[in-house]
Amino acid sequence: MTPTPRPLAGHRVPVPEGLPDDLAPEERRKARMRRVASRRLGGLTVALDNVHDPHNISAVLRSCEGFGVQNVHLIGLSADPNRAVSMGCEKWLTLHRHATAEACVAALRRAGYALWAAVPERGACPIEALDFTGRVALVFGAERDGLSDALLRACDGRYQISMPGFSQSLNVSVAAAISIHAGATARRRALGSDTDLTADEAEALAGRWIAADELRRRRGRMPATDAPGASSSPDGS
Repeated sequence: MTPTPRPLAGHRVPVPEGLPDDLAPEERRKARMRRVASRRLGGLTVALDNVHDPHNISAVLRSCEGFGVQNVHLIGLSADPNRAVSMGCEKWLTLHRHATAEACVAALRRAGYALWAAVPERGACPIEALDFTGRVALVFGAERDGLSDALLRACDGRYQISMPGFSQSLNVSVAAAISIHAGATARRRALGSDTDLTADEAEALAGRWIAADELRRRRGRMPATDAPGASSSPDGS
């Protein structure tokens, strides 16, 4: 039996869009942006506490964008994304920077989020047992030092990714990818919907993307294409 060909690592695979075939490229781009916006989650967010490695930051951002988590909170000295790793995905996200952990916690509390700290502790709650029916912020610490004591105390609880092997910890970007996928899947299942945004919120988000997209194209940084996120344009869109 001939094996099914697999895409090589790093190669982009076209995403089935289900969009009308007769759309002009520019209208197709806009339609895809509206479709992606209609699948975004606002009630699940990620906070990164002084994550210094730009490769890790960028990998976390790609996971957030890919799984539809719109808002990411960067605390303290968290690095700027490395575009070679992020592939420009940060332009589709809403990034919030906070000078201190206290400022981030206050902002998340005002927005109604429960804070859950990712920790490599056997006694912590398994991520599968977390309740994602309400608003949840998943909080990750720096590569070497982990979460600060102040931020740990501010969280509502601690969760773990169960690991039956000898290794009992993960790189922050890997832990975040697993957590974001689990959280996004659980939240959509609990809501019975691909999104927790209202129709007006999704349309407003798509409108911001479309306006920024058109501005980049006018500046000559992007060729005309019908698939943001699947082209080989310089800005990775």
